Amino acid sequence: MIGGLFTAGRLAWSAVTGVDALVDTLARMGVKLALRSRAIDRSVAEDIVERARGRVPRDTGRLYSGIAVTERDGVCGVIASAVHPDDPREMDYAFLVEHGTRPGVRGQRIADPDFYRTAAGGRGGINPATGRRFRVANANRRSQRTHPGTKPQPYFWPAVEEGLAARGIAMADVIADVAGEEGF
Repeated sequence: MIGGLFTAGRLAWSAVTGVDALVDTLARMGVKLALRSRAIDRSVAEDIVERARGRVPRDTGRLYSGIAVTERDGVCGVIASAVHPDDPREMDYAFLVEHGTRPGVRGQRIADPDFYRTAAGGRGGINPATGRRFRVANANRRSQRTHPGTKPQPYFWPAVEEGLAARGIAMADVIADVAGEEGF
């Protein structure tokens, strides 16, 4: 009976000692993985930028030069941005190049007394053909030209998918290397 307790005590002490060693080893592995993955993330982000720049259509070069790596608080990212300098709305057209646009009609607001007349007080208008009230915002539009739309030219997301696939392969190699260094 006493021999059994002594053996159980020795087994418990060795188990606790083994857990401490395992925790220390896992902590070292975590630090090594974090440092090596940060380097891999940076190189993959630069690779994504190069792939996207290789695919992007070039007209003025704004979008080409707007594809860049960003890093904030140790986290790498890739952005694509392009704003036309003459656009008063400062709309970013990188999304429109990636996904394309639908065809549509462009026009401008007009003030044509033959087309509509304003109601008393300047609120709303009356359609001369039907005599019904209508919203002036919808009634005073005259088409000037049509827009044929643009085809999608995917450059960003295919580059991201390829880069993330390459990151997965690189991280599998790093995990295996770190585990081998620590004796796993």
